Amino acid sequence: MFRRWWQRYGMTLIFIGVGLSAALFLRQTQGGAIQEFYGLFFRRQGNLTAAETEILLQNSKLRELQNRVEELEAQNQQLQDLLDYRQTLQTEAIAAPVIGRSADAWWQQIIIGQGSQAGIKVGDTVTGIGGLVGRVVQVTPHSSRVALVSDLNQQVGVMLSRSRFQGYLRGQNDPQQAQMVFYEKVPDVEVGDMVTTSNLSTLYAPGLPIGRIAAIDFNAGPAPIATVELTVPLGSLEWVLVAPFEPKPLNFELQPEQDVSQTP
Repeated sequence: MFRRWWQRYGMTLIFIGVGLSAALFLRQTQGGAIQEFYGLFFRRQGNLTAAETEILLQNSKLRELQNRVEELEAQNQQLQDLLDYRQTLQTEAIAAPVIGRSADAWWQQIIIGQGSQAGIKVGDTVTGIGGLVGRVVQVTPHSSRVALVSDLNQQVGVMLSRSRFQGYLRGQNDPQQAQMVFYEKVPDVEVGDMVTTSNLSTLYAPGLPIGRIAAIDFNAGPAPIATVELTVPLGSLEWVLVAPFEPKPLNFELQPEQDVSQTP
């Protein structure tokens, strides 16, 4: 009978006994054995030898240097592309890095890392690869604030290269698109037409590329309004060119361009 009872409950009693013994041992040693086991394990995994630590540090430094080299190569390539673009403009322009953008005016203004000591002044034209970027509206000795063509408050006199029809460009706080408002009620305009600064503009030199017509609303009234796809990647500007521009005196202009030089 005892044998039958042991076969039924013996293993259970053994497990209970082992559990109680282990609990009593841990209570008396306050878990020291387990702590020592884990300490040995993690020391083996976490604490490296001096040679292993040195190798790890050297690999980290190498990766850091590689990242820096790649970043410098990318910046140098962008600057070289910009300088090549400057040669096509056939004008003296100052290359300047974009050093700041305000979170609440991301598509309205940028800060560039050149100022009055480099010869930059309020009213200078700012371009990038692809065409017009904006206009200098504030200058300090070592930096300048630029109002972008994507600024909702900007109005730029523009025209179509093909048909020479005039209008003005107004920003939409969008890095890719703006709107061209025509003066004529029935302009000769087609999707794909190139848009440049107007020869009547008093704020910009004529003929600077701005974008291409992407869509036309002939029912906008009182004159058609076209969507212009900007050719300058305003969302990824890192370098720009700043060129002096002396406003030409005119007795009138079809649509006064807004001067944002006093915009805070």
